[in-house]
Amino acid sequence: MQRVVVRNSQVQIPTMSKLFAGIMLAATGFMAAQSILPRVPAGTDGAEELPLIMASFGLMFGWRVVGVRPGRRWVDACNDGLRGALYLLAATFAFLGTIQMFKLAVRMRYDDVLSAITDVAGQGIGIGLASLSVQPLLTLGIGAMVAGVLSEYGHRRFGR
Repeated sequence: MQRVVVRNSQVQIPTMSKLFAGIMLAATGFMAAQSILPRVPAGTDGAEELPLIMASFGLMFGWRVVGVRPGRRWVDACNDGLRGALYLLAATFAFLGTIQMFKLAVRMRYDDVLSAITDVAGQGIGIGLASLSVQPLLTLGIGAMVAGVLSEYGHRRFGR
């Protein structure tokens, strides 16, 4: 007799909660990038595209992280939004660190591959520490909580 395997495919189904969370976290990322942009160190490659980068990562993490588990308490929705914002910041600075590493690798600044790969974290952390201040963090925090609440609202109002 053949076994029947049931997968939880809820992650793959488009829902209104994912749409609301993705759009709101993308808008939050875009607005936070506007306040981060003047503080990014000079000579950072990819800095001029920072709003587009953060909006793209915001859409992805809003869809894949914030809007995945609707139907719970409002506090849990806010926590999911904050978790999505944390992923958004980490992915953005890792992406910028990777671009900086490639820039330095083309100029032959590394002795071997391992030092280049480990410098991705160093470059990303350096850019993040130099460019973050209170205003972008408040923008991300408040916008991420609103994204979580909108995700929960979309689930309660429109269902699956």
